[in-house]
Amino acid sequence: MPKILLVTVGGSFQPIVTAIRSLQPDRIIFIASDGDKGSKSQVIGEGTPCEVRRGTEVIERLPNIPTQLGLGDRFQPVKDLILVQNPDDLAECYLKIQQCICHLQQQAPDHQIIADYTGGTKTLSAALVLAAVDYGISLYLTIATTRENLVKVERGELTRLVDTSFRT
Repeated sequence: MPKILLVTVGGSFQPIVTAIRSLQPDRIIFIASDGDKGSKSQVIGEGTPCEVRRGTEVIERLPNIPTQLGLGDRFQPVKDLILVQNPDDLAECYLKIQQCICHLQQQAPDHQIIADYTGGTKTLSAALVLAAVDYGISLYLTIATTRENLVKVERGELTRLVDTSFRT
């Protein structure tokens, strides 16, 4: 069954790349913040918008996530990028994600919809979790295999299924 992955985007691109490589979806829908300092640059930014950091030092710059993954024509920004104006507004985030899920369920009923909520603001991630639980979508989380950095997930990640059986 073909898979569609909904993924929230934040300041670190590495766990998103890990999730996509682990889950091997046929289509990816990125949920990112808009604006000059928004996370959308990690998805549609020109040049090398993705930064690998060691503390405040940038040690490597890489192309946007779809370019890194070689998505080519499989990524269509008009259809595959959801932009939120305020990634700390739970209502806005939830409604945009919920509308996307409803649309996907109608347009692609033969596809499995899955979600990884690792990236993005806490509110954006919470909105994806709420919508996924409400619509019975499998949830994934990409975590560090050893959690040394308590600020963000870095290299050495592992994507795993989240148990949402509590909702039944």
